[in-house]
Amino acid sequence: MLNINYIKMIILVCVAFSVSAHGGEFAISPLVINIEGKKNTKIPFEFTVKAKKTGDVTIKVFDLNQIETGHMGFIEGDENSKESKSSWVTLEKTKFSIKQNDFSVAKGHVVIPRKAKGQHLAAVMVEEVQSKEVKNGIAVNVRYAVILKIDTTSGKKIRSRTKTKFENLSFRKVEDGWEFEGEFKNLSKTEGRLFTELQLRNSNKKLIGRVTLKTLSAWQRNEAESMVYPGSKVKIFGKLPKDVIEGNYQVRIKNKFNNRNQPVYREDVVLMIKDESSNNQAMLTD
Repeated sequence: MLNINYIKMIILVCVAFSVSAHGGEFAISPLVINIEGKKNTKIPFEFTVKAKKTGDVTIKVFDLNQIETGHMGFIEGDENSKESKSSWVTLEKTKFSIKQNDFSVAKGHVVIPRKAKGQHLAAVMVEEVQSKEVKNGIAVNVRYAVILKIDTTSGKKIRSRTKTKFENLSFRKVEDGWEFEGEFKNLSKTEGRLFTELQLRNSNKKLIGRVTLKTLSAWQRNEAESMVYPGSKVKIFGKLPKDVIEGNYQVRIKNKFNNRNQPVYREDVVLMIKDESSNNQAMLTD
């Protein structure tokens, strides 16, 4: 049997688009920093770390990738990789010792490459340095992510082209209704908010029901729209809270991205219920 002396728990404190975070022994402000400026020049940024108790923190640059649930995934940056935003970001210091009720200002700068286009994301991760002593068999590391939103347009009002794609519609019978799911891709250079409505119509084009599709992150936050970042693919889903008799139907997906209507997605489907107790099946028509 594996002998585990203690469990190491990592807690990531990252409140998207909030002004500050309070947790653990430190408070961070702000949590989101907008970076705008000329390319190939140093664009400075800073944030404040305030200590509730005397302690140490380390800071490190991470890349951000939006995962299919709509949440943000953090990957430790590689400054030697051209794909990593770590090569854009330089920190003045990577470790701070702060006394109780005092604060330190973390500083750095971003250099946007000449060929960069659109919007990009990076994060400066602030982590509490824990003592070697572990209480109750559990060591808790608290991390805070300071998001750097890097805009290559230098603040100019440039109307970017909106390009999106919806695909891979699927659905299944669930209790008291049907659940629909699909994939939405943001092929644009900028982030955007997505509102998606699914309409189910019968063979006579009569509306049978409609349901909003959102990312898991949007459902959890109780937000009306799903945030989708440049180049990201997310899964959006929703439940039509009514039983529908088996037969032929048409699904229409209406996407509005940053208040711009996108092409309507249509697909003919067959809803089939072979066994009401256990063997439910839904299929797409050829």
